[in-house]
Amino acid sequence: MAEFKPNSECHLIIVGESKDGQPFCFEDNFLIDNICDHSISVCLEQFILLPFDKLEHVSFVEISVKHRAVLYYAYVDLLQLELRKTVCTLTLSIPEEVYMHQNREHPRAKLSVRTPITLRVAGIRGLSAQKGVAFTGQLLDISAGGLSFVTTNRVFPPLYLECSFMLPTLALPITAYSEVVRVTNFSSDSYRVAAAFRLTPESILQEIDTYCTLGGT
Repeated sequence: MAEFKPNSECHLIIVGESKDGQPFCFEDNFLIDNICDHSISVCLEQFILLPFDKLEHVSFVEISVKHRAVLYYAYVDLLQLELRKTVCTLTLSIPEEVYMHQNREHPRAKLSVRTPITLRVAGIRGLSAQKGVAFTGQLLDISAGGLSFVTTNRVFPPLYLECSFMLPTLALPITAYSEVVRVTNFSSDSYRVAAAFRLTPESILQEIDTYCTLGGT
């Protein structure tokens, strides 16, 4: 994240759909204007006419910087687009990898085999006596601090989820509770969800931590 700083340059690739139903693809270097807790503002002086007035829908945005010949890149969400006479300003979400780095005080394991996860909405900003209908996803990675998964069902912060899954090499299923902290588009019909464990017994978190420490799968 140190490479994303005000007055430094970044590169954006924006892919989506234009108002006439055609593919929209655009790339250019932008100047980082401002960074706050949840967003980055970048701007581009319009020396030529930019095609954003034809933009209907954004599928995904990649932001990248290069430092000492190493390219760092991540997907972000386009939160706001502002067009003025001479300047185009985009407000983008903070890359998910930054949140993961900030919260990664525990070893994390990626799942190399297909690991299904069953989920229920268990509350908003906390647990509720009622639970939602079960839906499924694909577990991607996990640590004692949280997990990420892919699902076709749309969820969003600050929903609490009941998560049930089996980890390879562990004999018993695990049921834990988590809070959705970030959702990004994974494909045209699925989402990648990052969630932090909440209100989950320490014994379960310790079991997950041991699994991750030993290298997972």
